Formats: sequence, structure tokens, C-alpha cells
Amino acid sequence: MKMTRNALLACILMATTYVSQAQNDMTPIEDSSFYIRVTGGYSFQSGKTEFNNADPNELTGIKQSTDITVNADGSSINVKSLNGTAGAGLKFNVTGGYMFNPYFGAEMGITYFHGDKTMIGRLRSPQVNSEANTYLRGFDVAPGIFITPNFKAVNPYARIGLIVPVAGDLTIETVARQKNGGGEGTDILVEALSEVQAKFSVGYFGALGITYPISDNFSVFGEVEIKNLSIKSKSAKITEYSTTAISDGQSQLVPGQQLADLPVYEKEFEFSDDYNQSTTTQPDQTKPRVIPTQYVNASGTGINVGIRFIL
Repeated sequence: MKMTRNALLACILMATTYVSQAQNDMTPIEDSSFYIRVTGGYSFQSGKTEFNNADPNELTGIKQSTDITVNADGSSINVKSLNGTAGAGLKFNVTGGYMFNPYFGAEMGITYFHGDKTMIGRLRSPQVNSEANTYLRGFDVAPGIFITPNFKAVNPYARIGLIVPVAGDLTIETVARQKNGGGEGTDILVEALSEVQAKFSVGYFGALGITYPISDNFSVFGEVEIKNLSIKSKSAKITEYSTTAISDGQSQLVPGQQLADLPVYEKEFEFSDDYNQSTTTQPDQTKPRVIPTQYVNASGTGINVGIRFIL
């Protein structure tokens, strides 16, 4: 009986110690405080949609959001639909925040995004080979909230907020080569670089992650982030354009077919939700062309890692 009582007392002592330790592990480690977070990560495409028309002048033969292959004798054509986003790439972020209490805070971050090149159209045939690629580079700001149970050791958290692009643009690179386009034995190579400017746009993000403390004021973290961002286009401009004749390994610019030779109507574009266009008169070649509004899908899902300092 005495041994039973001793065993019972030992069990109670062990249970009390375990509960005390568990409570200690879940004790908040900070009150209200400022913090800085530095992050690096990579996003993959998500929420894929059709790509925009990258050749309003119809110089390359590329059809919107398609990969077309014509066989050697021209008797058949294979057409693949291209879908995706401009949201894949590297990102670097610095965020400042304030914890109002151990469980809830607000933050403001600035991110530089270095987007991957993405093929948005291609045509391959015995006579013509054309390809268009796009990439997004720029900065955005991200106000958000930070929520955590604030455990002492491994600590989960969630972040949600808005994404507001503030600088940068979408670049489109186009290359088209026409076999014997300048006569037998002379190919014609057309190269163009276009930049698209954006109107004010707002997206949103959400992230789930964990932090691990290294010291009282320093921790490391990893997270999975989802961003949903559609950028409304404001204007576009062809900034580089050249036509080159290639024969026997030698190349020469074709007179009259360079950037300076393009009228404004063929190298500057404005996007509009609603506009009128005459069907009886020729367009004014000295003014930008108005075309329907387009949206750049910059959505992505990625992984971020970084460090967090409590000030």
C-alpha cells in the first residue's frame, strides 16, 4: 500500500512537471514591440490565364497565347494553347512591423520582384520562326497584418494583406526570322523590345509560416506565400526595333525599317476600356494607337525564408 502511494505521488509529480513545462513552452515571449524582417524567396506560376496580345502590328505571325508548329511540307499545323502568368521569379523583401500585443501586429513591406522570362507566343514554320517572351521587374509595397499564438519555441504565424505595385514595368522581347525574306540566300531578322506601363492596381497575399528563435531578439523563419495580382495596363511602347538582312554570315541593317522609321501609331499604344474608332478615315499616324484594355496576370505561389529582428 505504501509503495502504491509512493508511485501515485511520483506520477502526480511527473504530471505536474509536464504540464508546467508545456505551459512554459506556450508562454508568449514578447509584448508590444517593433520588428524588422528580411526575406528572400521564389514564386512559381499559379492561377494561370491566357496571355495578352504581344504583337498588335501583326509583324511576327504569332497568334495570341499560342505555340504553332508547321511541318516541313506545310501540310499540317500543330497548335498548342499557352497559359500562364508573369508571377514566377525571385523576390527580395524588407518589412517593418509593430506587435500591438504578443498575438497581433501590423506591418508594411517593400518587395523587389525579378520575374523569369516566360514564353507567351511562338510560330515555327519552314519560312518563319518567331518567338515572344515576357518578364516583369519592379517594386511593390505590401501593408498587412501578422497573427501568431506566439509560442516560445517553434512558433506558427499567418500574414495577410494587400499588394500595390509602385514601380517597374512589363517587358516583351520579340524575335522573328524569315528565311529568304530578302531574296534567295538572304534571311530577314526582326528584333523588338516593348515596355508596358501599368495603372494603379491592387492585389492581395496570404502566407503561413513558422519562426524559430536563435536568441531573444533574433529568429529565422520559413513560409509559403500565395499572391493574387492582376495589373491593369496603361500604355505600351516599342523601345527597340531593328530589321537586319543576313547573308553568308554577314548582317546589315535594312534602311527604312528601323525604330526611327516606325510612325508613332505603330510604336506607341494606349489602353482604354471604351473608345471610338473611325471606319471611314485612316488613323492619324502621328498619335498613339488606342487598343482594348489588357491585364497582366502576376499571380504566383512561392516559398520564402529569412530572418527577423525584434528592436
